[in-house]
Amino acid sequence: MVFPDFNPVLVQLGRFALRWYALAYVAGIVLGWGYGVLLVRNPKLWGPRAPTLSLPQIDDLVLWITIGVIVGGRLGYVAFYMLPRPRSGPICSPTLT
Repeated sequence: MVFPDFNPVLVQLGRFALRWYALAYVAGIVLGWGYGVLLVRNPKLWGPRAPTLSLPQIDDLVLWITIGVIVGGRLGYVAFYMLPRPRSGPICSPTLT
């Protein structure tokens, strides 16, 4: 299978680089936020009852989801790519190191 050869960096400003996957995260969070607000504002969904979340609660939820994405991404990066790998042991074969 042939993979496209494109630059993963969308914009480079000095040491700061905005990558395409970061744009996908931002788009997903913003679209999810808008969809949540749309659901809360739609009275047909709720009938005689009040919505289960208010708009400020949706905002808080999006904030905590964003923090979770950032912290989880950093922890995952450290766990999978930066922890020192053992060079020998019963699980690790010499060909994999």
